[in-house]
Amino acid sequence: MKLATGSDGVMRWPQVSFIPERSGFYKLFHVIMNLSEATAKGYLVIAPEYRGSIGYGRDWREGVYMDVGGKDAKDAWMAARHLKTLNYVDTDRVGVWGLSYGGFFTLIAVTDQPKLFRAGVDVAGVVDYAMYYEDPYHGGWTASRIGTPEQHPQVYANASPLSHVDRLERPLLVLHGTSDVNVPYLHSVRLIDELLKKGKGDLVSFMTYPGEFHYFTREHVLRDAWHRVDDFFRANLQGGTTTSQ
Repeated sequence: MKLATGSDGVMRWPQVSFIPERSGFYKLFHVIMNLSEATAKGYLVIAPEYRGSIGYGRDWREGVYMDVGGKDAKDAWMAARHLKTLNYVDTDRVGVWGLSYGGFFTLIAVTDQPKLFRAGVDVAGVVDYAMYYEDPYHGGWTASRIGTPEQHPQVYANASPLSHVDRLERPLLVLHGTSDVNVPYLHSVRLIDELLKKGKGDLVSFMTYPGEFHYFTREHVLRDAWHRVDDFFRANLQGGTTTSQ
């Protein structure tokens, strides 16, 4: 592990903001798994319980109604900015990543706050909620939370990192399974295509997992996916002036 050492002699650690999905067993499972993996490799990790998360009452849970990627995202940005005030966090080496809604959050992060994070990893994230609404399996779910695109065009505009990929400034890794029915694989295909159109191809890496669903389960896929995430953050969060320890 390499640590940056400041002029005050304090060793500063790279930090990863893991953005969990909002509910259920898989949220807990992936938080524990990723916290364990990342901390074992020497990263400081925060998993913010942003608005919309379970366990904090109805008002907190419903705080993202008609506001997907708005106030909840600001909660995550607030957590990242707080960490940057701590003298043992290397403020130049803060990454962000997430799965599902956390993947959407990551895309919001790297387009809405392009300089806040050094690098981001999106695993099967929604890239555009208007596109998600048009899907026959997810239209009702989407409308129950943010209405329809005709009713609330501005809400949908805010919930579309696809529309703002021209703002991308830092490296992005995208992972997605082709058989994903929760967030269709086409979302990531559209994302990559739009990034190429905007001349951002040199900033993005994309890995497709044939036949894999939303939550990666096969051993060889998990092994490859986490290896890629590890290599990606190692390359982007362990650079600069360092000292071995």
